Amino acid sequence: MGHRPGGTSVSLVRRAQPAARRLRRAADKPPMPAILEPLSAKARARHKRQHANPGVAIEVEKVTEFGYQLASPHSDTGAWQAMICDALGTRSEATAQTFLYHLAELCSQNWHPSHGGGGEWCPDERELNMILSFVAGIKPKNEMEAALAAQMVAVHLMQMRLSARALASGHVLVEDAAIAGKLARTFAMQIDALSRLKGKRSSSKQTITVRQEKHVHHHQHVHIEGGGSETGDQPHASADPIEGARSVEQRPALPRPDAQGAVVPLRRDEREASLPDARGK
Repeated sequence: MGHRPGGTSVSLVRRAQPAARRLRRAADKPPMPAILEPLSAKARARHKRQHANPGVAIEVEKVTEFGYQLASPHSDTGAWQAMICDALGTRSEATAQTFLYHLAELCSQNWHPSHGGGGEWCPDERELNMILSFVAGIKPKNEMEAALAAQMVAVHLMQMRLSARALASGHVLVEDAAIAGKLARTFAMQIDALSRLKGKRSSSKQTITVRQEKHVHHHQHVHIEGGGSETGDQPHASADPIEGARSVEQRPALPRPDAQGAVVPLRRDEREASLPDARGK
């Protein structure tokens, strides 16, 4: 285990990495294996059914306070704005534009040259389109769901960047590992919150089904008076097994020594005879 100033760290063993491949043209590469061809056809079909990202283009112009402008990547600006609003779950174009700039602030910054010379530090265009695809993939129905989707993307980016920095250094600080774990748990909680917001059942809840079962018990009581019938016959066993089990022979109760219920004292010799001899005689 290694140590670094500022906290406890765990050393990672670095293994020898294979040499990087040289850039080759498609014609110089071997053909796809035959076993992958049916999988490729299914993947292409599923790819066509996935939602399409309207896309965002970054243009450097001195027209906004950011120094850059988020514009449509194609000529049909009206259709692009409608698709952006639909992807962010809002009808307001101003809300969608402001929301896009908030998403752009989550991206890494790259130097973007302008057409007239110079340039500006602007968000990475590919990363911004990736973030927009994440939010659009959740399919928010309103601004609240879009805001939660954006927060989920922010937590995901923090967790990935923190993990990448910790793993690249060769020493993982315990503090970094704890923060990464908290971010991962927060992301899972956000998924449950989004499911509840969309009216879906949370995946972390358990469903308990209670069934009521009714048991009917039959009790049959047989009462025999006098131990026999008027003709003097003895009580006989019933043909019904339940009735026969309940039929018991009644015996007269033992007479009490005292009709008033008082305790009858025993003589001394009777009490001594009833007790065992503790000395073993």
